[in-house]
Amino acid sequence: MERRVTYAVVSLMLVSTVSSTCPCSDPEWCKPITNTTRKEVFMFSLHDKASSWSRFDWTRVTTVVMVGYVSPDLMCFAHQHNARVVIIANYQTADLTNSSKRQAWVTQQLATVQDNYLDGINIDFESPIPKDQVDVRDGYTSLVRETYQAFKSALPYSQVTVDVAWSPACIDLRCYDYKGLAQYTDFLFVMSYDEQSQIQGECIAKANSGFAKTLTGLQGYLKIVEIPPSQLVLGMPWYGYRYPCLQLTQDDKCFIKHVPFRGVNCSDAAGTQRDFSAVYPLLQSSGAKRIWDNVTQTPHFTYKDPSTGIMYQYQYDDPESISIKCQMAETLGLRGVGIWNADSVDYSNTTEANKVRQWMWGSLPQGPSW
Repeated sequence: MERRVTYAVVSLMLVSTVSSTCPCSDPEWCKPITNTTRKEVFMFSLHDKASSWSRFDWTRVTTVVMVGYVSPDLMCFAHQHNARVVIIANYQTADLTNSSKRQAWVTQQLATVQDNYLDGINIDFESPIPKDQVDVRDGYTSLVRETYQAFKSALPYSQVTVDVAWSPACIDLRCYDYKGLAQYTDFLFVMSYDEQSQIQGECIAKANSGFAKTLTGLQGYLKIVEIPPSQLVLGMPWYGYRYPCLQLTQDDKCFIKHVPFRGVNCSDAAGTQRDFSAVYPLLQSSGAKRIWDNVTQTPHFTYKDPSTGIMYQYQYDDPESISIKCQMAETLGLRGVGIWNADSVDYSNTTEANKVRQWMWGSLPQGPSW
């Protein structure tokens, strides 16, 4: 997420925004969610807009991560629907080996959660740590351990989670101690998207969240790192990439510009992110043909911009591909699934928006045990 999305908490120390007085109309809604074992539908929310989050499918949501904001109204609303609300936070790489700065950071995060009647924290650290920087790697594990211990001591029902790359194989030079991170979290959120951040072989547009890569990455955590499936949540995208094609071949290969990222000379940075709320209407209005890739189990389409003459290829996910990955999570016995991000669909109150939104939300599991 970090490379593609800039949000206010990247450097972060969120400041407490409410007093110790419960802001909810019903004081019961300020009490913590106590179920610590249920299956997860873990959603990231980027916009503090009641007109959006009030229309989430609350029969499915178990946790909402507030990205860049703290909302008492969302906390009350979510707790009313038996869902957790947590903050997201990052940390400076240079300070990972500084124990006093780590402690100050943990103290501030815990205060924010306590003062706002929230349910925990999601740590979204995605900076590179090369294999030979063992002290930095161990400093990150210490940060997570210290966060976990402080939160569980003060708030026994709190949730502490960490976002990790789609594979533990040093993706984007993120050579973390994944087993150690899992030991001191409720679960790891596996970001099974942006899987083309480092494109090997032909520099062409590919699936953002392909079936084989997603499965291989999860198996890496399960079999190589030996993390129990109950400690993994499969993260999926409600967005795709628009790639300008330097050349589009007859067999539908879209060759893209070489844009390096962390040591590899071709990456998805050649494209731009597009939310499903932008991709799907274009597909519908342009008359482009949706093409299903049986290998990646995802759709794509090509579109020629009439104003510029540029040919674009859109690689994205829709309810069909999301449902397939949800089935993968269930088959593997994972803790749950999640979406980056819930605001990628249209929450306006029109017939078409309501239909498409229900279609997308309907691809996610429902109920505490699925």
